Amino acid sequence: MKKIFLISTIIAATVSFQACQTADKKSSTTKDSLSGDTTMVNGNHVSGSEVVESDIDEAGATFLRKAAVGGIMEVEAAKIAQKNASSQQVKDFAAKMLEDHTKANKELKEFAIKKKVITPDALPAEDQIHLDEMKKIKGAAFDKHYMGMMVTDHEKTVALFKDGTQNRDAGLKEWATKTLAVIEQHDEMAKKIALDLK
Repeated sequence: MKKIFLISTIIAATVSFQACQTADKKSSTTKDSLSGDTTMVNGNHVSGSEVVESDIDEAGATFLRKAAVGGIMEVEAAKIAQKNASSQQVKDFAAKMLEDHTKANKELKEFAIKKKVITPDALPAEDQIHLDEMKKIKGAAFDKHYMGMMVTDHEKTVALFKDGTQNRDAGLKEWATKTLAVIEQHDEMAKKIALDLK
């Protein structure tokens, strides 16, 4: 009887040891996969290929994700501009960016939640690196850099939102159309200020 108990104890210990080894392998695999293409959403890592049952087509979901990243970038860059710009015109433009894009970001987030689309809450690493570099630039050099960036960004954003206005989801189409009008104003302002700085 003792032998059977001893053998079953050894078997149980061996199985437990193997289970621990397997768990360790799994956790290291998980860590490795997270170092790939991931995004932070609400403080959690999610992979780009994660399937979410949303109430909108893939084109609409992609639009919302891209617009979310663009909106975060505008807000963060505007915060830096308010500290580092020397031109009052650039500071005023940054204040407008901060106000308009904070409002648009809030609306986008609410709409995305309603449509069950996960949008990023943080910038991709390369964008964050760009912002960190911008923090080191001051005065007139900053003004030119920031406004050049705003011209390029708003041209891309206008094109993105024009695509958004073609989406078959009525709510997304309406929001994209309304927001596009504001972004087109920003685009015109950015181009005018960039010319003034030359």
